[in-house]
Amino acid sequence: MHYSLFIATWAHNLGDELILLQEYTYLKNRHPGATFSVFTYDPTSSLLPVDPALEYVSYFPNRARTQPIKNIWYALQTFLHIRKSDVVIIGGGGLLYDNEDGQNFGALVWQWKFRVKIVQFFKKPLIYWSLGIHIKEHNISKILPLFSGARTYVSVRDAESKKILESIGIKSLLIRDPVLTYDPEIPKLLIKRRPKVGLSFRSGFLQNELENMEKIITFLMAHEYEPVILNHSIQKDDPRYNDASFLRNLQEKYQLSSTRDICETLDTYKELEYVIGMRLHSLILAFVHAIPFFALSYGQKTDEFIRGINHTYALASRVFDIEVFKQRFLELEQEKSEQKFALSTKNDTIKREIHLITNTFFDGLEKS
Repeated sequence: MHYSLFIATWAHNLGDELILLQEYTYLKNRHPGATFSVFTYDPTSSLLPVDPALEYVSYFPNRARTQPIKNIWYALQTFLHIRKSDVVIIGGGGLLYDNEDGQNFGALVWQWKFRVKIVQFFKKPLIYWSLGIHIKEHNISKILPLFSGARTYVSVRDAESKKILESIGIKSLLIRDPVLTYDPEIPKLLIKRRPKVGLSFRSGFLQNELENMEKIITFLMAHEYEPVILNHSIQKDDPRYNDASFLRNLQEKYQLSSTRDICETLDTYKELEYVIGMRLHSLILAFVHAIPFFALSYGQKTDEFIRGINHTYALASRVFDIEVFKQRFLELEQEKSEQKFALSTKNDTIKREIHLITNTFFDGLEKS
């Protein structure tokens, strides 16, 4: 069995790399002899273990203006790897979106249409795995060709994505984000000084963002916590998606610890007492580690995750109020033990649910 995996693996984004890790792990356990072609813009960011059965392949296009000759080879590679595949998988994560500044939605859809057309040409089964779709109504019809193939099987990670596909006549199965199946290692006993609070912020979504982030930091320090900046996205080519660059001034002003790469970010979760997070996968990682967390929700995917686990410690980032945050965080502090137990119990239930639905999904595909 050979799989080609098209996932958003590039910009040193921890959430995307964990999605890839969980999908690879599931498929490897299901078919121990399987081999993989993993499409990426940058293989150096991957959390995947070294595996001779795994080959990294560059996406096409990839810096086409500056490397036109290489892109001819990248395009040819795409054909060759899809041709040798038994199954092609797209997702998970939010691969179809038009809600970020500077995003050329037309170019994004063209790229996915190019890949899907190759899959259809070679008559390969195409699986969308826990796909996230975040697009405006006037763009919905543009994605229909991506899902109209005879051997296309679709699962999405949230209810809104499912509604979008239903509006154009595409049926899908709801399978939650694969990172919810991540099993963290049991942390070693640590000699603690000040308890650590992980901060995962994202540029462009929090009201008066730097001012309010500074207020959160000073509030935590006044209560004898050690804030730690959790850099989930460290894209070197675009500072908008580089958490470390965005928060560097605050880090230096308050002499805060800041994770240097996504592996260190993942490892740091074992040391945290609380998480204050905006990024979806910071909330999910707090959840799977059973770390009491406060969510600053900035969009559809974070809203749905919070609702899906009935989590009450959350505020909308667009209308953030620091005084309300302080009051609610102190309430979270009082309920720390109850929250840890509740998160652990919910996570066990969700893990079982995801494994059951995913097994049913792939059992059905392999029988068809």
